[in-house]
Amino acid sequence: MDGYVASMNLTFSVFEVTEANSTFSGSSPQFRLRIAVALAGLVSVELIQPAGGTTLHSQHLQSRGPGLHHMGVYVPNLAKAQSGLAARGYRSIMEGKIQELGDFAYFEAPDLHCIVEPLHLSANLPIFLARNAVSYSGPKSRRPS
Repeated sequence: MDGYVASMNLTFSVFEVTEANSTFSGSSPQFRLRIAVALAGLVSVELIQPAGGTTLHSQHLQSRGPGLHHMGVYVPNLAKAQSGLAARGYRSIMEGKIQELGDFAYFEAPDLHCIVEPLHLSANLPIFLARNAVSYSGPKSRRPS
C-alpha cells in the first residue's frame, strides 16, 4: 500500500473478510483476507492479502508471487455479465459474496491474458466502508491490525 500511497497519493479503506461474512467458492472452510480499496479518479485500486486459510488468492500468491491477479469491472447485472463472459468461452473459476457489499465472480480470459472480475456492489458501499474499514494513507496513519 505504501507504494501506491507515495506514488499516487491514495488513501485506502482496509477491511477483512472471513467465512463469517463472506462466501468464496473453492475456499477452505475457514479463511481470512485483508482487502484495501482506494479510488484514483474513475479507477479503484484493490489490494488483497491472504491472511489465513486457502483461497484462490492464496494459491495464486503461492504459485506466482505478488503482482496483478485480476481486473475488476463494475456491472449493473452480475448474472448478465456472467452469461456474456461464459458465451465468450471464458471459464468461471470462482464466485463470491461479501455480506452488505456485493457479489462477484472470476473468469479466466485467455485472450486478455488475465482474470476478469465482474462485480456488482451495493449502493451502500460508503456505509459498508464506514462500518468495516480502517483508513490508511501511509505509515503514519492508523495501520490495520
